[in-house]
Amino acid sequence: HVFIDGNDLPARLTTQHRFTIAETGFGTGLNFLAVLALYEDLQRASPNSSREIDFISFELRPLDAVVMAAVHRTFPALATYSAALIDALPPRWPGLHRRNFADGRVRLHLIYGAADSALQQADFRADAWFLDGFTPAKNPSLWSADLLGEVGRLTKAGGSFASFTAARIVRLHLTVAGFNIEKRPGFGRKRDMMIGRKNGPAQPAPPSVSGVVGVIGGGIAGAAVAAGLQVRGVDAQIIDKDTHLAAGASGNRLGLQSPRLAVDHSPFSRLSADCLSYAAWCSDRAGASRASKVVALDWPDREAVRHAKFRQQYWPDDLMRPMDKDTAASVTGIALPSGGMQYDQGRVVDPRALVRYLAQKSGCYLGCDVAEITRADGGFHVITADRRVFYFDRIVLAAGSDLGWFHKMLAVEGIPVDITTGQVSQVPAVAALSWLQAGLSFGGYLTPAVEGWHDLGASFDRTGLCRLSAAADAANRDRLPAALARLMPDPARYRARVSQRASTPDRGPLSGRLAAGLYVLGALGARGLTTAPLLGDMLAAEIVGTPVTIDRPIRQVIDPFRFRMRASRL
Repeated sequence: HVFIDGNDLPARLTTQHRFTIAETGFGTGLNFLAVLALYEDLQRASPNSSREIDFISFELRPLDAVVMAAVHRTFPALATYSAALIDALPPRWPGLHRRNFADGRVRLHLIYGAADSALQQADFRADAWFLDGFTPAKNPSLWSADLLGEVGRLTKAGGSFASFTAARIVRLHLTVAGFNIEKRPGFGRKRDMMIGRKNGPAQPAPPSVSGVVGVIGGGIAGAAVAAGLQVRGVDAQIIDKDTHLAAGASGNRLGLQSPRLAVDHSPFSRLSADCLSYAAWCSDRAGASRASKVVALDWPDREAVRHAKFRQQYWPDDLMRPMDKDTAASVTGIALPSGGMQYDQGRVVDPRALVRYLAQKSGCYLGCDVAEITRADGGFHVITADRRVFYFDRIVLAAGSDLGWFHKMLAVEGIPVDITTGQVSQVPAVAALSWLQAGLSFGGYLTPAVEGWHDLGASFDRTGLCRLSAAADAANRDRLPAALARLMPDPARYRARVSQRASTPDRGPLSGRLAAGLYVLGALGARGLTTAPLLGDMLAAEIVGTPVTIDRPIRQVIDPFRFRMRASRL
């Protein structure tokens, strides 16, 4: 009655291909379940429809799954949708949490934290709002003039809102924010409710992205962008010089997903937490997770100092949990020389399985070594070394360590890219570590044994030479705390894999538009398994024109041209 009919959603979702709903107050998620049910009803009526919904919700105090499920049981007709939501509920730390429903055609963007500050840092445009923040008397912060002014800014001309409340002061704030207000009969004992339309002519839907997007690079970055495009109904084709996916740094046997947090809660730190939430969920869905926790040891000294600072701050337990030595040993299953920080959402993953999962709906042109890219017919011709020619309407550069070469070829300037080499050692299973059940991080990393081998990594060579080195195996072992290093067998028994990584001087990734029709996702350094799934999804949203919900300060620190902009301010 209030939110679905008040925003005229059945009719509007029938005629509008892409639709964005925003909400103040996720609460028990019932409004989202109602939207899921409506979406499925409309799809049954027109099964060939390509409609998509982005549902963006702000919540300061997220409820846990037990409470939500108990409330949902009052609505048995929503049981299927409730089960899907409960299964996908993210951890409750502040920031963005992305989840997919209905094969990615209904995309949930849960933003935990104070709505007023989050809205100030947002740049999406909503077609409809659910203003559901309890009564102004009980929750005035969600009905302030400043917050409702941001609602107005973030609403398309002709967009709508609906609300249970009809309080005079709220009507005034929304009028100032640019809405034409109408009172309507409320529901049940509620006498009045309120709806409104944003002043100005209704804006036509942006044109759909047509044609095919070529994604150059078959590693974790390229696969993540391709997955984001596919769920938004855009054909993505991966092109890579190697004969199989994940042939570069994404092809290691095992790797860790864990955040790199900072005591000052910098945009890079918040990006890391946002990315971990989505990456762990993707890995679990892909069947790529091999262990479900990561413990960062108080080792070496620089990590111990950083963790000591963390212990003086408040961090949500489901993001980072301080542990003493005994607790760390209990969690990991082995004796450890120090305590550390436990990341419950950290994962030990099979990168190749994750890449295959993300790329599964995309076409792949493998063994295609790109020699030239030229503009042609409003798009791009991609010419390979053996003179095959592909046409793409748009291009995404996700070429890992080849990124600098593509920038040079396309005359993209002002984006410094560094290349380093990393060697991962594969260590025969160690009896003393047979009970290890979490990933260990200590400046390097150690995984539990999978198929008879631990993975121990990774070296860091700035020369850029990509060759196996016995010295790197020994260095990987010696990076361990001494008590663990003594358990390792002779490095002569190790296997190893070496690959190159791209990074930037500030160690931040590159994600965004380079020129008309040309985009980049790369320079992910040693944390691509953590950052690529969300950044790829968000870059796909930018390309297609659906909401990008990482906040403005984070978008600024991953902007490909940030180095040029910083230099211009000096």
